[in-house]
Amino acid sequence: MKHVAPLLVAALVLAGCASDSRIERAAPTPLAEFKVEAEVKELWRTHIGFWGDASYLRLVPVLDGDTVYAADARGRVGAFTADSGRRLWKTRLKLDVTGATGVGADLVVVGTEKGDVIALDKATGNEAWRARVSSEVLAPPTAQAGVVVVQTVDGKVFGLSAKDGKRLWSHSRGEPGLSLRGTSAPLIVGEHVLTGFASGKIAVLQLRDGRLLWELPVAQPRGRNEIERLVDVDAAPLVTPDMLFAASYQGKVIAVNVGTGRIVWSRDVSTYNGMDMDRNNIYLSDEHGQVLALDRRSGASVWRQEKLRARMLSAPTVVGGYVAVGDFEGYVHWLAADDGRFVARSKVSDAPILAKAVAGGAGALYVAGQDGVLSALRIGANF
Repeated sequence: MKHVAPLLVAALVLAGCASDSRIERAAPTPLAEFKVEAEVKELWRTHIGFWGDASYLRLVPVLDGDTVYAADARGRVGAFTADSGRRLWKTRLKLDVTGATGVGADLVVVGTEKGDVIALDKATGNEAWRARVSSEVLAPPTAQAGVVVVQTVDGKVFGLSAKDGKRLWSHSRGEPGLSLRGTSAPLIVGEHVLTGFASGKIAVLQLRDGRLLWELPVAQPRGRNEIERLVDVDAAPLVTPDMLFAASYQGKVIAVNVGTGRIVWSRDVSTYNGMDMDRNNIYLSDEHGQVLALDRRSGASVWRQEKLRARMLSAPTVVGGYVAVGDFEGYVHWLAADDGRFVARSKVSDAPILAKAVAGGAGALYVAGQDGVLSALRIGANF
C-alpha cells in the first residue's frame, strides 16, 4: 500500500486545485496577540528519548491512574509519576517504535515499523511477550478483557491474547492503493471494538472473536485522481452511552445513534487528527489548521478559531474549561471552550507537537514534543 504524509497531501491538494490566494494562505499564520486570561505552570519535564527523522510519528503518551507511560521512536519506553515526573522504570526494546502507547490488562503495549507488538509488564517494564502482525503499526494498541487489539497500515485489525500474545482473531478489508500516513486507533467499548479505515468507513467488531457487527461510511471517495479520493478515517472515534462520533479526511464528521445505527447529523469537515469532547461540544482541528467546536446534539457550529491556520496542529484536548492544541513550533495554545478565544500560550518544546496531549486531574496536561520532551502543565486562573 502506498502512503503519503498529511502535510504532503495538503500541499498537493492545494497546488492541484486551488487559486493563488489559497496557496498563499498555506503559509503558517504568525502567532496572534491576545489578552492572557489564565496562568500556565510547568509542573515538571523529562526526556523520553529521540524521534530522529520520523517527523510523521504521533507517539501518544497515556495516563493510567497516577502514572504516565510514553515511548520514543528508538524503542525506549518509560513510566513516570504523574505528579512529579519521577521515572519509575525504563525499558529499551532496540526496535523502531511507530505505534504507542497503549495500556490495558496490566500491560503497556507498543507496535513497531516491522509489525512487532511488544507487551511490557505495567508495574516493572519487563517484557511479557512479543507477537508479529501483518505490517507496520502506527496507532497505539489497546487492551481490555484479556484481548490486545492492534490495527496495521494494510487495513487489518488483530486480536491478541493479553496473556501470551497468541493471535485470537483477525479482521481484514480491502483498502485503497493510496492513503494517509496513519491509521485509526482502535477503541474498545465493552464487548466491542470500534475503528476506522482508509476506505472512509468505521466498523464495529466483536471483541472476543473479531466478527464484523456493522460498518458505516463516514465519507465516499470522490474526485478525478487518488489524491482527491483520499477519505481516510484516521481520527479515533468518540463514544457516549448513546452516540458515536467519527471523522474523515476530505469527508465529514458524523454522529451515529449506537442503538439504531442511524446517522443523526453530519458536517462537511476534513480532518486526519483526533477529536475530543465535553458535555456540550465536539472539538477538532481541521486540515487547514482551524480549531472547530461543533454542538454534540446537532452538529451546528459553535465557534471556529482561524488564527492557527497552517500551524500543523495536534488534535485538541479538553482540560478543565479549556481546549489545548499543540503546533509545529512547540507551542501549546489554550482556547476557551465556550467561544474559542485565546486565553494562554505555552512554549513546551523546540520541536513540533504532533501527538495529542493527555488531560489529567485538576487542570493538568501531559504533552510530548517530537524532540522527546515530555512535560506536565497545569492551567488555572490563580495559583
